[in-house]
Amino acid sequence: MAVCPKCNRKLGLFDWGQNCPHCGVNMRFYNFEETFYREAKMAELSSAKVSIKIRQLKGALIGGALPIARLSVLLLPLLSVLVPPLRFGLILPFTERSYDLGGIGLYNMFSDGTLPFLLSMSADPQNGAVFSALRNVLFAEVGAAVLGLLVFVLTVLCFISIRKMSVLLCAVSALGMADSAAILITALRFCAAAVQHAPSPLNGSMSFGAAVTFLMFAVVFALNLLVAIKGVAIEYGEGDLERVEIAKKIKRGELQLDDLPQPIVETSETRAIEEEIRKHRAHIESIADDAGQAEQ
Repeated sequence: MAVCPKCNRKLGLFDWGQNCPHCGVNMRFYNFEETFYREAKMAELSSAKVSIKIRQLKGALIGGALPIARLSVLLLPLLSVLVPPLRFGLILPFTERSYDLGGIGLYNMFSDGTLPFLLSMSADPQNGAVFSALRNVLFAEVGAAVLGLLVFVLTVLCFISIRKMSVLLCAVSALGMADSAAILITALRFCAAAVQHAPSPLNGSMSFGAAVTFLMFAVVFALNLLVAIKGVAIEYGEGDLERVEIAKKIKRGELQLDDLPQPIVETSETRAIEEEIRKHRAHIESIADDAGQAEQ
């Protein structure tokens, strides 16, 4: 239930008027000036926070040649997974199939039920070694896709902390490069196992997908390393950083909002506004003086 802002007494259900039925104060305009200045100070601090976040977002994504270059390659590691590092054939009674072990090939294997079959055949006593070797390639390829997706997400979120996120992207890209090397090694081992255990239901031939994936992760790593070293210059609005620090002190209880002036931080913009207000007041006073002299 509402209370009177002056006497703090509860208002009845039918007390709809502007004046308090207990003390008679106009509740709508009570402490209007103090409330107005308080809300103006809160708006000043809030707008500074929003302004800094927007400038950080723009700086992290398009704040120079390096961020723009980084933004332009954020999808390359994920797209490179579409390039197959290996092509293998599956020979079974009454059927023979071949697949490119890339993103599209993985989807086709999953949709037609071949992928669960390949994974289950790792326990086969006769051909389990060949199927296990292929399973290792599959896992490494899925790992590259996951790391490519992480590169995309972290690049979009890099405004949270440009330097820290760049370091994190370097780490993810380095893992992607290591995973690309793992794809190449496991693919070579699979091809060797298929030849060694011939005749087997599987055969394979190498492709260049692992090299492409390695190169794309290397490009992302290099760009983020440069961003982490050189940083990104962000131009903040005048007084915004000071306002944010004041807001933190208010939150910690070191300062009281009511004790601060309005505007909280003076800038060239606020000084220009105050100058315009002074000129306007002087003009009004001059008109009032002229009118008073004319009456005399």
